[in-house]
Amino acid sequence: MSRRSPLRGAAALLALALAATRAPGPAAAAPTVWSRALDPAADERAALIAQADGLLVRYDRLRRSPLLERVEEIGPLWLREARTLYERAGAATSRDPSVRLRYADILEHLGDVQGAVATLEGLLRINPPAPSRADAWHALAVCYARLGRYTDEIEAYDEALALEPHAASRALLLANQAEAYMALGDITSAVEGYRAALATLGSLDMFRYGVTTLWGLAVALDRSGDLEGGIEHIRLARTYDRSDQQINGAGWFYVPAHDDDWYAALGHWAAARSAELGAARAEAYLQAVAAWESYIARAPGNDHWVPLAKARRAQCEKEREQTMKRLRKPAPAAPQRR
Repeated sequence: MSRRSPLRGAAALLALALAATRAPGPAAAAPTVWSRALDPAADERAALIAQADGLLVRYDRLRRSPLLERVEEIGPLWLREARTLYERAGAATSRDPSVRLRYADILEHLGDVQGAVATLEGLLRINPPAPSRADAWHALAVCYARLGRYTDEIEAYDEALALEPHAASRALLLANQAEAYMALGDITSAVEGYRAALATLGSLDMFRYGVTTLWGLAVALDRSGDLEGGIEHIRLARTYDRSDQQINGAGWFYVPAHDDDWYAALGHWAAARSAELGAARAEAYLQAVAAWESYIARAPGNDHWVPLAKARRAQCEKEREQTMKRLRKPAPAAPQRR
């Protein structure tokens, strides 16, 4: 099971920050003499938030750069500074939903998932407008996933789905919810959820949301006993993303962490079957077997997928041996002409 959270990623921090600085309306209006009299600290809070949002914009630009080591070195410093500024501005109790959403994002990015949950639950208690509630429930579901609270996660996605009108966003919510069902071992609901997510997507949306959903469905199908269906869906996902960038990107994480080996094993297995060169096929089979072995070694004792992983490892090894035997068999000699 995995999670994808583009609404809660670095780009979302930038989008929310820019929306706060550009959007017209009461939240962006300049304080009047009367509002200053009622709340003398409003200007100071607005200045702190603006300064923090500037750091979020810089963080997003850094994340988009090819200098990954600079992201890991400098990015957290900017996020921690933005967190400090938000806290000085009273973000945790702000009446502005966008401020609380951005603050929760910062906390999650810095690893304070419990703090993000408290912020989001507090925001929902003040009953903000429907779009903010939808974003808050989505963000809360992702946090619940990180904490292993899968039943709460499923319920949070139900709340978000009841508020979300956009097809692409609904597809994302349905796919994430399907992964929560898979974490609980409810494969039937997981497969149904993935299929419902794919059914909402148009052809262009497939490039953004469909790839990871196809991967999730592939794993769910394999765990339901349909290995061939799983591999076929990986092949379909690779028609949109040949190098598997989306399942290895910053907006995708695995819960539990060792689930990445299951995805890798199926991916290598699919690559082995598709490889045209014998050497490439042999290498892909070896990588698939190694990934199955890694999953088995890393899985905790209560992981109910370990027996299937062991069966898949044995099946993959047998298929590899049979394939290598065929490849080593000399080709029949061509008939000689007289």
